[in-house]
Amino acid sequence: MQRFGTFLSLAACALFAAYSFAQPTKVDEQKNFVIRPKAAGGSGGTNYDTSKFIVIRPNGNVPSLVTQPTTPAQPTTPSTQPVAGRLVPGMIAVPPPGTPKVDAGIVFDYWFAAAVDGQRIGYVQWGAKKVKQNDRELLVGVKHQKFTVSRFGQVVSQWGEESSVENTDGDVLITGMRQGIGQDQALVLNGVVDGKTLKVTGEGAAKGASNTPWPEGVVGCVREPALFKEKRLKTGASFDYPAYIGVVNRVVKMTVTLEAEETLALWPKEPARKLLRFVSRMEPVGNFKLPPATTWVDAETFEPLKMEFDFPGFGGKITFLRTTKESATVAVARPVELFNAQSIRLDREIPGIHAGRSVVYKVTAPKDDEPGTLFAEDARQTVKNPDAKAKSFELHVSAAHGPIKGAAVLPAPGKEFTASNYFINWDNDGVKGHAAAAMRGLPATATDWEKAVAIERWVHRNMKAFEFSQAMATADNVAKTLSGDCTEYAMLGAAMSRAVGVPSRTVLGLVYAPAKDGKPYLAYHMWFEVFADGQWLPLDATLGGGGVGPGHLKIADHSWHDEKTFAPLLPVLRVLSAKPAVTVGKVEP
Repeated sequence: MQRFGTFLSLAACALFAAYSFAQPTKVDEQKNFVIRPKAAGGSGGTNYDTSKFIVIRPNGNVPSLVTQPTTPAQPTTPSTQPVAGRLVPGMIAVPPPGTPKVDAGIVFDYWFAAAVDGQRIGYVQWGAKKVKQNDRELLVGVKHQKFTVSRFGQVVSQWGEESSVENTDGDVLITGMRQGIGQDQALVLNGVVDGKTLKVTGEGAAKGASNTPWPEGVVGCVREPALFKEKRLKTGASFDYPAYIGVVNRVVKMTVTLEAEETLALWPKEPARKLLRFVSRMEPVGNFKLPPATTWVDAETFEPLKMEFDFPGFGGKITFLRTTKESATVAVARPVELFNAQSIRLDREIPGIHAGRSVVYKVTAPKDDEPGTLFAEDARQTVKNPDAKAKSFELHVSAAHGPIKGAAVLPAPGKEFTASNYFINWDNDGVKGHAAAAMRGLPATATDWEKAVAIERWVHRNMKAFEFSQAMATADNVAKTLSGDCTEYAMLGAAMSRAVGVPSRTVLGLVYAPAKDGKPYLAYHMWFEVFADGQWLPLDATLGGGGVGPGHLKIADHSWHDEKTFAPLLPVLRVLSAKPAVTVGKVEP
């Protein structure tokens, strides 16, 4: 269903790394729950009275909830052979799930092979089991994903997980979310439902995460797949339900419609079966709206067998097909290259663009209702000549290598641009030490702009570039590893700026990148801005040019104040979903 697709789509923004431990969370006065994965090579520890706690180990390092019949791993290339019923394009060559062994404690245990246009990227496990709290029966649901992809030829693994504890009436009591964000670092948010509020707690620097409103009827991981059977819709009918999306810490409305009954063969060499095709739509989060997701369920059992949605971040349709554990977890032999999907091809080269003065781009965004709002406007970037019918506009972008003459003086920024927060956390020895090193050699009278340029130069010289095992690592983590891609450069640059008293924020956008065949790309990119001389001024530590040229197209900026989710990345997902085409107009070298 769409919540499943939402979780995977937003999680795909990050490159997943390692597990962290969750804090115990209280359900009532009788017992607490510890949602805790095992430590590598260990049991995870038992530093609590086990008679007072129920321990839930939801990650993929523990045995499956249900033991599936052993089936040899199948080839992972798309099937091109005709099968009974209508052939499904991009069919994944895996066996059907078979009949699981009966276990009284198991509600369900689904394993899905994941592929993009038939090319394997990993797997998803979605399961639920019963637990006892004294004489009270509760249900624990977990969705765990692992993807293997490639960027610039470097293979990386991604992981993410969400979980919920529910009562037998389907009420959610506890929520959990884990997202790898850097080397040996994960974003961990747990929540306990208290009336109309989800009280959220976080690990380490994520402590103090914002609570979120909790309406009645929120559907969790356990109850969600049962909705198909509960509702028993007629063709063309719909139902709504609220769902919690942990990666953005929000409850959103889902609308599910039964579009058709159809007969399809989902697996090679298997006969066709009768299926119900549902389409799910998530309400927009701000200006961002995910594409619809399609789920095929068995017409007799109502179990989900296949899910599919179009996510531009992966360059095509992502398909999740039910199979055995052994086939779902087979190693990915040929990872999908993300760079090709996460960039926009230009029609011609712009020699010396990063040292140029300005460029006018023609942007057409056929998949967005308000294309003129896709990109930010500021002193160096404006939207002109919008054409609502053609869904196009001109984006005029200028260089900025220091304070811009004649630019309006802006009000001083608030404390959110100077304070230490979860991602831009500068109040630690690592970040402050690097900031002090960057300041060496500057006179005591150095301006804020001069300090910021020195920081950009230091980060550029000392970071190890193009290391994609990072995702959205916090600044203190980057300060330790001094490795990563543009997100790590930007986070560290922004944090070091705040450490020396210069307000800062990160910027999400596109950057001009050359290609061997002469047709360059606009690649998705992150840099940072500082407030100096009454202006917000850009710097890019990845390039280290003392500012940016007209090859930097800004989508959005963020202070990351009080933010412990990936919600600030939604504007980029919106641009990806809009499938923009960009051509080069007037160029001023």
